[in-house]
Amino acid sequence: MSPSPSAEDLYKFIGLTFEQAKSDPKLVEKLSGTEGVLKVVTTEPNGVVIIDIPGMTAVQGSADAESDCTLRMTGEFANRFWQGDLNLLLSVTSGAIGIEGKMATLARAIPAAKELFPTYIKLLTDAGRADLLV
Repeated sequence: MSPSPSAEDLYKFIGLTFEQAKSDPKLVEKLSGTEGVLKVVTTEPNGVVIIDIPGMTAVQGSADAESDCTLRMTGEFANRFWQGDLNLLLSVTSGAIGIEGKMATLARAIPAAKELFPTYIKLLTDAGRADLLV
């Protein structure tokens, strides 16, 4: 079992990941060309992160916020995903992650999101949060 971050950890580190991506011209080009808003609803802990892909933001949201695609997973799975340690397709097919809405939005977002995994890991490392590394 891998570590489960708090909701505040998720908001902070996913949000910072997108903020730092804004300073990388390659990531800006890749992400700004990807349309859609994703909503990630977590349990254990309960939280909601709204990810505006072309706007390059990830902020705390509410479960009733509008999005193109919604993913439902545990905080542990969210943390593992952002470290590149989660097979999304396998997790969806096994029922560990639920998806609602436009699957095309998710399919376009995943390749761009993978570019952010090293930033997320570096942010955890730099913050001394080895307890969250998988």
